[in-house]
Amino acid sequence: MNATDSLLVPLVDAGGLNGLKHAALGARYRFWRDEDGLRHVFSVYRPDAAPDYPDALGVVSRRTPAGSIAMWAGPASHARTAALRMRGDEIHIHVFGEENAPALRRLMDRSLMGRNPMERGEVPALPRPAVQALCLPARRHAA
Repeated sequence: MNATDSLLVPLVDAGGLNGLKHAALGARYRFWRDEDGLRHVFSVYRPDAAPDYPDALGVVSRRTPAGSIAMWAGPASHARTAALRMRGDEIHIHVFGEENAPALRRLMDRSLMGRNPMERGEVPALPRPAVQALCLPARRHAA
């Protein structure tokens, strides 16, 4: 397990933009590796300034000396509330493009699973054990 691994969100901090660490763009963007080992770029915002894009993944993170730790992931429209509740330092947002990023889509779907299935017109499924639902194996790759 790495110093920046989260137990609840299967994302691993993959650093900022190379060569721009000390420039304005270096702090503005961050890469995260999903559970399949693919890198995705996220825009970094203060919790009070994050936009709530309709089709975007928000990640609430906390900065540590070793890198960022993902504490929550879900729709960007709920990220501000999650950041306040979890005392997150930043909100990282990934806007979905033409490539749908299946592992990131699964993170959004997981966060919506806790809502009332009847509101979405779905038949409720049997509840999964909390440990199984939250702790998912992730493949680790060098940054």
